[in-house]
Amino acid sequence: MKKWINWLCPAVFLLVIFAGAVLFFALPRQDYSVLEKRYLQETPEITLKTLEDGTAQTNLEKYLADHFPGRDGLVGINAYWKLLTGRNAVEKIYYAKDGYLINAPTALDLELFTTTMERFDSFAKSTGLPASLLMVPSTGSMKGELLPLGARAYPDDVLYETAEKTLTAVKSYDLRDALSKADQSGQVFYRTDHHLTAYGCYSLYAAWREARGQTVTPREDYEVTSYDGFYGTTWSGSSYFLTKPDTVELWDLGLTPQITITDAGEEPITSDSFFFRDHLEELDKYPVYLDGNHTLTKIVNQDAPEGTLLVIKDSYAHAVAPFLSENYRTVYLLDLRFYRGSVSSYAKEIGADELLYLYGTSTLLTDTNSAWLF
Repeated sequence: MKKWINWLCPAVFLLVIFAGAVLFFALPRQDYSVLEKRYLQETPEITLKTLEDGTAQTNLEKYLADHFPGRDGLVGINAYWKLLTGRNAVEKIYYAKDGYLINAPTALDLELFTTTMERFDSFAKSTGLPASLLMVPSTGSMKGELLPLGARAYPDDVLYETAEKTLTAVKSYDLRDALSKADQSGQVFYRTDHHLTAYGCYSLYAAWREARGQTVTPREDYEVTSYDGFYGTTWSGSSYFLTKPDTVELWDLGLTPQITITDAGEEPITSDSFFFRDHLEELDKYPVYLDGNHTLTKIVNQDAPEGTLLVIKDSYAHAVAPFLSENYRTVYLLDLRFYRGSVSSYAKEIGADELLYLYGTSTLLTDTNSAWLF
């Protein structure tokens, strides 16, 4: 009996290793992880060159890790184990109170941020267009009461102060107080994603318009439709897969816009709706707003009272754009991550009347694509 017990642990260990190896070769390969929102490592190329420079070994290790049987469950167990052992505050994504998953602060690169502000300012001067900057604050900076003990400080205060000091031709709007007030009567920030909710986007739009002395469509005028089951990119990157999902809301005034989406080398996409409802079938439903990231998006609302707005933006602008289109006959969304033409020439070509920079603060701490503003 004693000998049998002594052999039990090694036997179980060998059985698990053998079963894992069998399943590794028997199970079909996945190219894409739906939970993590990323493409998995492809079969590595084994050549004398890749063996010599070490890439074969590195890619083989990544391949085995990505395709190990039961990987999703093991990754989730590992995440919760780190949480239980007190490592929450040192992770890239915080497991916060009230069911929030919050990205840890992006490291402050003040030199890069200041350079971006200077480029924004220089471009606005060169076009002569009235220009605004809307920076969307990070969730962590606005929901500090939810953060775990020992969480690192967010640099948002420094960013708003630096923007105010640096910009001369661009008006920077600090709308954090308005968003904080709105958050008391509704959900401004998603729990599983870094973007603003539709209500948060409306609050941002309304605060910007009011700060400029302009009219705002009353909240009660919208028809709001809700869809459950939204798991955002923060959830995907956290591996806290037991977290409850968010709800996506579509705020509709009954407009029928003319939308044209353009990407280099691709046929243009046209639509008469701000909302691409096919994405509501996915875990990450945020691309329901204007089909997600694209190079150029043109939105025409012939009934709007104002002229042409050029928006230089990141993905935070997608859910704000429907509100902007209520006021501007034509809204152009231009993403510098993909656009490689002369932006100043394009502004002249479309007859832009106004310029808006709309970014999340975290993007502006890492993004270098403002170099393409010429």
